[in-house]
Amino acid sequence: MIKQYKQIFAGFFFLLGLACLVFFALSHYMDSRTAQDVRRIAHVHLQGMLDQEKDRFEAIKVIRRTQMNSLKDALRRLDIGADGEAVKATIVRAALFQNLANCSLVEADGTLSSVYGAPIVKLGDPDFLLKGILSGREIVTGGWTAREQLIIYAASLSVPMPGGKRSAGILWCKPISMFQRMMNLDNPESLVVYRLIRRDGSYVVQSRGAGKDDYYSNLLAYCTPELRTVGQAVDDMKRAVASGRAFEANVRYVNAEQGVDERRSVRGAPLKDSNWYLVGILPYGVLDEVIEGMGTSMARGAMSSAAVLAAGILLVFLLYLRMVRGQMEEARDARKKAEKAQAAAEHANRTKSEFLSNMSHDIRTPMNAIVGLTSIARDHVDDSARVDSCLKKIMISGKQLLGLINDVLDMSKIESGKMTLKLEEISLRETMETMCDIVRPQIRDKGQNFDVHISNILSENVYCDGVRLNQVLLNFLSNAMKFTPEGGRVDIELWQERSPKGAAFVRTHFVVRDTGIGMSEEFKSKIFTAFEREDSRRVHRTQGTGLGMAISKYIVDAMEGSIEVESEPGKGTRFHVAVDLERAAEAESGMNLPPWNILVVDDSAELRRTAALSLRELGTRPQTCCSGEEAVELLQKAHADGNGDYFAALIDYKMDGGMSGVQTALKLRELLGESVPLLLISAYDWDDIEEEAKAADLSGFIPKPLFKSTLYRALKRFSDDAAGAPEDEAAAAEEKTSLEGMHVLLAEDQPLNAEIAVTILEEAGARVDHAEDGAIASRMFQESGEGWYDVVLMDLRMPNMDGIEAAKAIRAMARPGAGTLAWTPTWPSPSTSRCCCGSSRGYIVAGRTAPVKSRCSSPWVP
Repeated sequence: MIKQYKQIFAGFFFLLGLACLVFFALSHYMDSRTAQDVRRIAHVHLQGMLDQEKDRFEAIKVIRRTQMNSLKDALRRLDIGADGEAVKATIVRAALFQNLANCSLVEADGTLSSVYGAPIVKLGDPDFLLKGILSGREIVTGGWTAREQLIIYAASLSVPMPGGKRSAGILWCKPISMFQRMMNLDNPESLVVYRLIRRDGSYVVQSRGAGKDDYYSNLLAYCTPELRTVGQAVDDMKRAVASGRAFEANVRYVNAEQGVDERRSVRGAPLKDSNWYLVGILPYGVLDEVIEGMGTSMARGAMSSAAVLAAGILLVFLLYLRMVRGQMEEARDARKKAEKAQAAAEHANRTKSEFLSNMSHDIRTPMNAIVGLTSIARDHVDDSARVDSCLKKIMISGKQLLGLINDVLDMSKIESGKMTLKLEEISLRETMETMCDIVRPQIRDKGQNFDVHISNILSENVYCDGVRLNQVLLNFLSNAMKFTPEGGRVDIELWQERSPKGAAFVRTHFVVRDTGIGMSEEFKSKIFTAFEREDSRRVHRTQGTGLGMAISKYIVDAMEGSIEVESEPGKGTRFHVAVDLERAAEAESGMNLPPWNILVVDDSAELRRTAALSLRELGTRPQTCCSGEEAVELLQKAHADGNGDYFAALIDYKMDGGMSGVQTALKLRELLGESVPLLLISAYDWDDIEEEAKAADLSGFIPKPLFKSTLYRALKRFSDDAAGAPEDEAAAAEEKTSLEGMHVLLAEDQPLNAEIAVTILEEAGARVDHAEDGAIASRMFQESGEGWYDVVLMDLRMPNMDGIEAAKAIRAMARPGAGTLAWTPTWPSPSTSRCCCGSSRGYIVAGRTAPVKSRCSSPWVP
């Protein structure tokens, strides 16, 4: 018996020790992995914060360059014979208006001539400044007057100077303190600390905790890098700064004078068009506490688990065989549950990590469009029509980019049940044209084929949440382009039919079809699950957030619609959305054309059918054919039979086999002469085919989709009663907002947002007084005379007194005018709303006149 007890206790203690060892080893392993994940997240956060400050620097440069370009435009408007004094007077006026600290002209030999403000006594890098001006670049550098430090925005400029000389450039100078506030470099509430240095390591601005007089000395004195010496780290950073590369390191920072001993993550990057280098520093103090707390919790869990396991083992040796078997079964079930829980936790961690990297692809698509269109606009700055077209597409891409960023916020709304739809009257024609404008540049860049098919449109105008509908279609189109190889095809279809809900509704079908890689049956069942992506080597090279389909499904469900998915690996995918939308009054009433003979040439039978139907409804007599050769035969036959000529011909740009659209137009022009309009139909961008189309002497261009209103506007301008009418009715109807004579009080605590708002309002003709918070705005209103302010714009969130409190304070004032102002909130819910043009803040608007029209033409959306 004693021997048996000894064996039982020996086995018990052996298993107990083994269990403790395993649990503590697992705890140590998980602790190290957790620390690695936290550090990786810290690096991602630091890089994101550094990129944010670089973007803020670029925004400030754009503002200053716009101001300098305005001055250049004013100088160009001077007479050719203007002397240096006239130039100086113009510069002084601009400098006074922009409240500059200094404005100077630079000669080719580097001599500075101060035109306005205190003279510059020292430059941060004279060689960099002169070289940049002589090379025609717009650069940023620093300097000093006798009183203050300056930030200098320099650009080339050749104008007469007093004394008969000519300048080589101009210096546009602001106090460095203003730049430091706008850049948010020294925010005590931020976890990230910034150092703005020159190439030699000296500080451009001295921020909190800087230590030594230059950054390299600071590193040498207080830092110990990981995996290398401090000298090697400083040399590596100097080489990175000299070559304009990014730099990163992990260091331990010890400063006995300041009582600091902590690990830090350091990352630096050059600022474009300057000789400056921005360094971001993230202390690990908070992260170390998180890691330590997690390690303690895991250790306690391991000890508790070991104790529970010991008790279980003891029971196994003491209870009967039947109870032993029951305990073993329960242990197996517990292990399975633990494994499932651990797998779920690992999957969640992996999904979140992949999400940060996958998000970059969807953001990069509209960003590429914005950058590319900006480059095109700069290359064609003298072509106002081309620049205007690029700016419109940039705005569209910017809205798409905002929609992608909002996906993350939308998912939180969906999970909390706070996402709602806002019904408004929309035009399906404008919706489809917007989709085409967004995807055309991406389709062209990927070498894909694209077409739009419209048929049986019962009501162009419907009531729907246009922003959410655009979001759904863009998600489907983005996936189609993403997973379709070069040379593949992407199509979008739209048709309508009667709705079972009654005559007031119309069932609207949207189909996005591609010839891409397709998907497996297994993945089709979970495609609308958040963060899910198919586990296949075919899609590993294609990034995505995994949110778009889940959000799209929720939106369509909220619209009481349906989504059908058809797909096979290697054969492409087809998404079919059907929603019942309420009809709206047709904006285009009385669309009638004379009984013209219209020839439609297209290889698509569906397009020929729908185009002929729309043209007949407009009152014309359409005739269709499927190729250029057939069109030429029809025309020759009409001449031979004496049946009359065609008034116009609509020709598809891209037809498979035989003559192309441009070749057909050339042949028809030979037969018809110059009097008959030849219009090209295409789903491609006009800029892509402009040169080829002009060579064919075409009369116009009709972009797909071919709605009835699209055909009406394209043909109406050729009728006799349209003579003298503007070519673009939408553009002619657009009027610039005028606030001439209006006096505005603006309460805004963010300097950059305030500067933008003041600029927009002043350009519209208003006079603007700026208050930094609600308390100051209330005092300014109290001290103003009766009727002094026409409109009050109040930011919702401000220090000291927010917008709601300030509105209540002004309303409660015992003075004339305070109780009669009509307050109109433009942001219904500050916690759940945002402007679709990209602003994360709204204004409370008050005034006795009509509400001020915002430059953002889109509605506020929840």
